Amino acid sequence: MAASAGSMKFVGKSRTYTIDMYIPDAIATDITFSASGLAAATSQATWRAPENVVMTEVSLSAAAPTAVGAFLTVNNAVVNGGTWKHANQLSTLATRMSFYVPIKAGDFVGARQF
Repeated sequence: MAASAGSMKFVGKSRTYTIDMYIPDAIATDITFSASGLAAATSQATWRAPENVVMTEVSLSAAAPTAVGAFLTVNNAVVNGGTWKHANQLSTLATRMSFYVPIKAGDFVGARQF
């Protein structure tokens, strides 16, 4: 199949950040991010939080056929409560799982597929 796209939503005191994701069609790969447009395979593998934020949502356009899901990392450490299955986070699902993951200003947020 092919790679897919998605977004993550972070809520801060000054604004809400919607970060675009590029989701490769392979397991054990990093999801890449773009805060200013469509993410691509060559985008950064992390997004740096500009202020204290809370990750509240992961929304995907399609379930990747090879990878089952992904786990969130902050400063290269796995975040408990930050794991999702791609099929459960489709943008068309009204029952999409929500998150509450606090992230400090300056932290590097990433995600790795499994």
